[in-house]
Amino acid sequence: MNIEVREITTKSDLRKFISFYTKLYNNCEYSPIPLHFDELETLLEDKNPAFKNCKAQYWMAYKNGKPVGRIAAIVKDNELSTTNKPIGRFGWFDFIDDKEVSEALMRTALEWIKEQGRIMVHGPFGFTDMDRQGMLIEGFDRMGTFATPYNYSYYPEHMEAMGFSKSIDWVEFEIDVENLLVERVEKIAKYAAIKHEFRLVKITKRKQLYKYVPAAFDILNNEYAHLYGFTQLSEEQINHYVKMFINLVSIDFISFVVDKNDKLIGFGVTMPSFSEASIKAKGKLLPFGWYHFWQAMKKNHTLDLYLVAVSSEYQKKGVSALLITHTARKAKEFGILRAETNIELESNNSVQSMWQFFERNQHKRRRCYIKDI
Repeated sequence: MNIEVREITTKSDLRKFISFYTKLYNNCEYSPIPLHFDELETLLEDKNPAFKNCKAQYWMAYKNGKPVGRIAAIVKDNELSTTNKPIGRFGWFDFIDDKEVSEALMRTALEWIKEQGRIMVHGPFGFTDMDRQGMLIEGFDRMGTFATPYNYSYYPEHMEAMGFSKSIDWVEFEIDVENLLVERVEKIAKYAAIKHEFRLVKITKRKQLYKYVPAAFDILNNEYAHLYGFTQLSEEQINHYVKMFINLVSIDFISFVVDKNDKLIGFGVTMPSFSEASIKAKGKLLPFGWYHFWQAMKKNHTLDLYLVAVSSEYQKKGVSALLITHTARKAKEFGILRAETNIELESNNSVQSMWQFFERNQHKRRRCYIKDI
């Protein structure tokens, strides 16, 4: 076996680690390409505040001197499995269709994770829930979203061959936007606005977002705390993600709902799809990649539903209806035809119930794999 697994030790090595995905999926029409500078900000210890309670190591595999795979291993302070066993994570796991390659990478990662005192491992995960996660197991012939990783159909076969099993799945839905503004949802939204004095915040300038961002992340931390794999985001991590994404979001598709005292009680983050733009840009904004993203913001037929969260005490009181109604109206204004929900845990009935009134199709599924080590 002419496979060599090399530890990533320099920034130059890390750039090769990041660009491997771009090269592996260079001819794939379904795979959005992450922006390289975003990946670098996430993976560098001196850039990502998650490293204050995490350790990570990265490796690349070479076969006959040619790069053929990569993997990241992550341990988070005090992270436990659902069985209360110390657990580690793997992510950024990509490889050619060669089981010797995937096994060599995973074996190296598991040895390191075990040295850190973990006895289980799960993934693919990033450092936080804001990073890309999950391995695609259904929907290989559908365009991925910019917020989720795409992978070839042979990946799950490799995982099972290495003794990994399902821990939990995420599902994704495609929604027909032309039939999104149904009468019942509009009635619920109007009723909530009148009875509870809820209102949508009108955002006209990007700087207005900063007023509501801290409260939005408080809601996120509180309402996502029980979800599989979620860990609380610190103030530094929140600032890190705001810096990364604030200039990418479209203010037209940000929804904030407040109560009569102007307290934020729910929010939704949606964006015109960057999937095709990222494929054209191949992970780089310069010299011309920015143009494709700019075009995607101006003209698009697909909307990506990134995040939605409502404070527990206000759930089932019409807040979701207000968020959906606002998004639907804006989608029609912009000529959007379809929406992608991004990933939702298969057990997260509260989120999935939001789409019960609409024509939808569960078209993709992702899996978190787990294994004792």
